[in-house]
Amino acid sequence: MTYKFENWNIEIIDPIKQVVNVIDNIENKTCNVDLLLTTDTAQFGVTLNGFTYSETWTDQDVRDWVTIELEKYEVNG
Repeated sequence: MTYKFENWNIEIIDPIKQVVNVIDNIENKTCNVDLLLTTDTAQFGVTLNGFTYSETWTDQDVRDWVTIELEKYEVNG
């Protein structure tokens, strides 16, 4: 999969994706997720915003959301 973000004028091709931090705003029941995208030649830190939940969340909920959220940044290689 290839991704393109506004922050960089490059395409990130087939990165390893790792959630490194979840910043939880308990009052609003929202989270920001810090993600590390690693390729053979570079690492890119990305913060994804907009994860919401009703009562609680699990690590798997966050990983599933990240997978769906990254689709917004996919480009056709």
